[in-house]
Amino acid sequence: MAATLEHDLNQERTAALGRGPRLRSPLSRWQLHIARLPRSGTAIDTLIYLTFFLLIGLPLGVVLVQAVLPDLFDSAAAGARFSLAPLARVFASPRLAVSVLNSLELAATVAVTATALGGLFAVMLMRCRLPLRGLIATVPWLVFLTPSYLKGLAWVLLMSPGGYLAQFGLLPQGLDHVFFALPGLVFVHTLSLFPLASFIIGGALAGLGSEFEDAARLAGARPLRIWLRITLPLLAPALALSAIATFAEVLSDFGLASTIARLSNFGVLTYGIYAAASDYPVDFPMAGSQSLVLLSLVLVVVLADRLLRRQAAARLISGRAKPARLHDLRLWRWPLTLVMMLIAGLALLLPLAAIALRAVSRSLGAGLAWDNFTNANIANALTWHSAINGALLRSLGCAALTALITCAFALLLSIRLDRAHRFMRPLVMALSLGAVAIPGIVLGFGYILVWNRLPGFRDWPLPHYGEASLLVLGYVAAAFPYCLVIIVTAVGQLAPNLADAARLFGVGAGRRLLRITLPLVWLSIVTAFLMTFIRTVFELPMSQMLIPLAGPPAPPVILKLFSHDQDGPAAALSLAAMIAAGGFAALSWLLAKRIARRLGSLPNRRQDTRGGDGMMVEAGGS
Repeated sequence: MAATLEHDLNQERTAALGRGPRLRSPLSRWQLHIARLPRSGTAIDTLIYLTFFLLIGLPLGVVLVQAVLPDLFDSAAAGARFSLAPLARVFASPRLAVSVLNSLELAATVAVTATALGGLFAVMLMRCRLPLRGLIATVPWLVFLTPSYLKGLAWVLLMSPGGYLAQFGLLPQGLDHVFFALPGLVFVHTLSLFPLASFIIGGALAGLGSEFEDAARLAGARPLRIWLRITLPLLAPALALSAIATFAEVLSDFGLASTIARLSNFGVLTYGIYAAASDYPVDFPMAGSQSLVLLSLVLVVVLADRLLRRQAAARLISGRAKPARLHDLRLWRWPLTLVMMLIAGLALLLPLAAIALRAVSRSLGAGLAWDNFTNANIANALTWHSAINGALLRSLGCAALTALITCAFALLLSIRLDRAHRFMRPLVMALSLGAVAIPGIVLGFGYILVWNRLPGFRDWPLPHYGEASLLVLGYVAAAFPYCLVIIVTAVGQLAPNLADAARLFGVGAGRRLLRITLPLVWLSIVTAFLMTFIRTVFELPMSQMLIPLAGPPAPPVILKLFSHDQDGPAAALSLAAMIAAGGFAALSWLLAKRIARRLGSLPNRRQDTRGGDGMMVEAGGS
């Protein structure tokens, strides 16, 4: 049979050579090029593109168009005309121009201070032997998960003239005036964002072996000279990326802009966008022009990040790489450990203590007197049908629904991307990661324009402007990029022959998802769910811009109570939200691990006593 097949192929080649080259018409050439293009016209691909367009692309596009067509949504205007007048207003108005300069000055300063503090934290954890090293390593993660507006409100309680530090005599005279200005914002932003720099620089240190340092040490170089001439230049790309990421985070932040910056009368772009969009009547041209300026600044930062990543970098991990040697600090061990604990106290423990104390006290000015303590604020937050309890329940419910929708869509999309054409995965991931850099306040303003002003969308029954459905959609758009990165990484580690073997046995797509894919990526899905849940409970920009008519979620209520000098109920609501979200996450994780053992994702720790050799056996094994 093989000889016959080879004979037929030879005859076909001879016939083709005898016919000569085949001439193609221009139309046939175009058809050939089109045939070679990736076919993405399937229903799933269409759904993917449409979902991304509705979640992110359309709101941002409307914001950009409205910035240069200021009369686009003005019913009294004769027609939409191209105009740069709103942009000229931004830079012509002294107040708005100062807000642009303030944002740039604040972001640039914090980029330096947070990178320096995060670099110190990373070096101490990655290269030094410290007491309590494992405990200190958890601090950046806890600080990173704490919302910035809660940190800002806590520091207001601490640094006010009648605040807790003043009551203990720890607030020098005049320091409160310095705090409620640029130095105070830099201080709180630095304590809030140093974990981001620590993660980036720590990752670079983890891949930097000790062979170069050992060679320099053998050549007689002192430790300080080694760090300045070898280690620091190798860490330069990570330091630059840390500064760029911190700069973008400060530009996009709305939490401290609505707390300390507002109380300090320190105007920034994000709060200017919110003020223009919340005025009556809404100043859409001004909000759009400020959003365009903010997006342009963030875009410059993102492009700088991409250019830096394209530069040639030293590749130091190889088969000969040696693990980094931990330095023995000797007499400096405990002093540096105390410094690390001081940073942890300022960034995490002190703000949480301030919120907890204010939640259980009648007034801030009465201090820690025994008759000032009360459980009325906590009881109000937990009383059924009270205003702040309703806000808490709405936040928890919307967060749970958002996490379910986001994880389900991210899982389906990850499975599709795992077998998609080679151009599909980079495109979707680029769109998702690009959405991370978009300020939440700008995306929220885009949702207002689309679902309240754009014809064809404002009349949709679901989602509808002023209802919780639109708020959940905004939450999904804000959380989806982070959720997708976690799940697509887990799905990408699955061997394709698992699904192929099940398909050969006639197993349908739904059953393959439930019986093969889901058990293997279960813990990654739970991680993405809990991260999305916690993030959504404390999501401020979307909550502030898309408040439903039925009632606001917890973050806007917390800010409103603080702004009306009702900081006791606000602190109680904040504390209840942290306990509820943290408790739900802990219980869910424990339950998820038990389910994972039943699904086979984790080994069972029960010992097989029949063999007497301590062999592990699988739970539920057949």
